Amino acid sequence: MKEHVIAFSLFAVSLMSAQTSKSLGTISKVTGFDQIEIHLVPSNENKIELTGTNSEAVELVNKDGELKVRMPFGQMLKGNDIKATIYFKDLKAVEANEGSFISSEVNLKTSIFDIIAKEGGKVDLILETSKINIKTSSGAVVKLAGKTQNIDAVSTAGGILNAINCETQQATVTVNAGGQIDIKAYDIVDAKARAGGSIMIYGKPKQVNQKTIFGGNIIIRKDKN
Repeated sequence: MKEHVIAFSLFAVSLMSAQTSKSLGTISKVTGFDQIEIHLVPSNENKIELTGTNSEAVELVNKDGELKVRMPFGQMLKGNDIKATIYFKDLKAVEANEGSFISSEVNLKTSIFDIIAKEGGKVDLILETSKINIKTSSGAVVKLAGKTQNIDAVSTAGGILNAINCETQQATVTVNAGGQIDIKAYDIVDAKARAGGSIMIYGKPKQVNQKTIFGGNIIIRKDKN
């Protein structure tokens, strides 16, 4: 009897940790929720592989090319043991909400890429683009590497952008209410810091237009490229 109980327990665990694979329609944006970890892989097909405890319960909603990866009602913020690997043909944007984590280990190449991170979400990407638009808030963290011509970024309410490993020629950056941006630019930077926000500028840009209001802080690191 004891052996049957052990066998059943192992079988139940294997079911809870089983891998689920599903084909996807056209996707141009991936949005994560509920602490789910999402890994992006360029491919010649659009599909998702889900692993981890209760991964079979994950809801996938694809509307107008935006794929939302989330837990069902009643299991909100309970996806921390779930990993989603998304294979995609052409991706233009990501959004990390509710502690979800979106990352890729390879260089993602596209023309314009949009990033939103909020509610403790995290994004860690390597990009090669002409322009990157970034919005971070509510304690979210975005970490970027790679190369682009232009960065437009806003960080508010404790949002953090670390882009010192993402080389750009021009940058427009704004921080509010404790937001933080570290940027590396070589040509022009337009920087605004308000209400305790902080901007650190690397790369020794040729021109910096800066404005601080209500305790904002802007530092130009001339000692480091």
